[in-house]
Amino acid sequence: MLRELHVRNLAVLAEASVAFGDGLNVLSGETGAGKSIVVDSLFLLAGARASADLIRAGAETLTVTGVFAPAGSGWRRVLAAAGLDGAGAPGGDDAPAAAAAPDGLIAAGASGDEVLVRREVGRNGRNRVFVNDQPTTLRLLADLAPHLLRIHGQRDEMELLAADLQREWLDASGGEEAARLLARAAEAHGRHARLAERLARLSGDERLRLERVDLLRFQAGEIDAARPRAGEDAELRQERELLRHAEAIARALGTAFSLLLDEEGAAAERVARSQALLAGVGGWEPQAASWAAELEEARIRLTETATALGRRLDGLEADPARLDAVEERLALLERLCRRHGGDLAQVLARRAEMEAELAELEGDAGNQEELEENAAAALADYREAALALSAARRGWGEALAGRIEGELKDLGLARARLAVRLDRRRRAGSPLVVDGEAVDFGPRGIDQVTLLFAPNPGEEARPLARIASGGELSRLHLALQLAAGSGAGPGPAAGPGAGSGPGAGPEGAVRPTLVFDEIDAGIGGAEAAALGRKLQRLAGGGQILAVTHLPQVASHADVHFRVRKTVAAGRTTVQVEKLPPRGRVEEVARMLAGDGLTALSLSHAEELIAGAARQPRAARGGARRPAPA
Repeated sequence: MLRELHVRNLAVLAEASVAFGDGLNVLSGETGAGKSIVVDSLFLLAGARASADLIRAGAETLTVTGVFAPAGSGWRRVLAAAGLDGAGAPGGDDAPAAAAAPDGLIAAGASGDEVLVRREVGRNGRNRVFVNDQPTTLRLLADLAPHLLRIHGQRDEMELLAADLQREWLDASGGEEAARLLARAAEAHGRHARLAERLARLSGDERLRLERVDLLRFQAGEIDAARPRAGEDAELRQERELLRHAEAIARALGTAFSLLLDEEGAAAERVARSQALLAGVGGWEPQAASWAAELEEARIRLTETATALGRRLDGLEADPARLDAVEERLALLERLCRRHGGDLAQVLARRAEMEAELAELEGDAGNQEELEENAAAALADYREAALALSAARRGWGEALAGRIEGELKDLGLARARLAVRLDRRRRAGSPLVVDGEAVDFGPRGIDQVTLLFAPNPGEEARPLARIASGGELSRLHLALQLAAGSGAGPGPAAGPGAGSGPGAGPEGAVRPTLVFDEIDAGIGGAEAAALGRKLQRLAGGGQILAVTHLPQVASHADVHFRVRKTVAAGRTTVQVEKLPPRGRVEEVARMLAGDGLTALSLSHAEELIAGAARQPRAARGGARRPAPA
């Protein structure tokens, strides 16, 4: 979830700090109050490109900071791959302090289970990204963002039109069966691809094959001649430092030995004298004996340490010949690392790969017939797996379409129809033949998935890209989230990047924060109340941020924020405030009846909020509800 958001100098928003809660977080305000600015700040945290035009007039830099508590473990892998997971990361002893917001909302650093993201955009065009207060790239943020938040709005629903993403949603609705069938198809595809590659090499230019064999033998021989050990380079670097600084180490050890034991008035001698003095007054001072015993223990430890220093000093001497040998060996190992891998472990792994490739190149030449049989068998296994996956997808498609239609009935699309179509793409020369046609194929099967939509009776169901409006797409996206089933849905890794793909499905799933930007456009009345219930349900066990202008939606909020625009001293500013119970009633009443609050509008607002709070807990996914005003 998104715990905290701090924005400074974005458009007309001078400064705002917001602490979000779990469940459904609603942002409301009059038209033009600046709700879109809050969403724009989230887009920046999601990796969207920024322009100096976003900076508030008179300011030089805009800053957006968010503290996230992500679910799952995918975000940790992204940080680890970028070298941002470990020493210096938030929560560690060396964690750098984050720049605190003026009101203290953004804490110094973040805990080990949190991620702190900061974007800075300068008027000079400089754009900086920080993750856990460590500078990084916009590309890294785009990779990380899908694990943190997903933004859905009429301007960002076009990804739902992507064929690959539609296929992923369909597969996600298949649950464990889909995971099993996809894994089987991917494994068979990989096995066939490896065998086909070996056959292609064998069928190619014999001269190129022999040149490849010679190169691999040379490289393997170079590694074998060096006889490297994993970790040897690190050991040699440590020894090199010891040899380079042998004189300084000897001086330090010798001086320490003298101060502790060897010279007149050494530490051990002084401790022994102190012990004798205490022993002499033991008859009069009750604690003298215990102090003397402690000093005796200290004298023994000092003597042992000094003796160890002396032994090490006796065996330590400058050895230029050994230093030269270490330098030469390190130079050899570093050359191997530059040519074959980043460290010796990778060099040794590459040596094993060479051995395997040589065995294939040399063994395949006399075994082409067997190789062809194995490739054909692997392709047959893949064909069987792909057809089983296609058959299952047809069943999942019918079930998913029915569930989506059920969700759409409450969202102003009661008579809409949805269907899932599976197609296969022909590919000339493909080794895979299905129903007499050579078809394209890959690790995820042979199907192209298309969602077909008919918003009104009597209309032909056509692909979403050709018929659905922005408002319909927005509601379809919500219905798909709810209908994917039992927490299914494409995870962050399946999203299109930049944090605006679909999250996992509904209740119980590992998913990022979902942001819905004015998904309620074009609906009202009972449909609006149904939308509020659905958002409330989807938020169960997770977090949703929804920008809305409908009181029926706002009444279902777990946390309600009001965005207001004010003008003071000739400057326009935007404020974001978390509403207390009474303020929430007044805001819902304003949404119902405008600025002129009346007893009737306040009573109606209280009724709406109380009715939303009385929704059965199971229908809300277990989300906590604030007490009604």
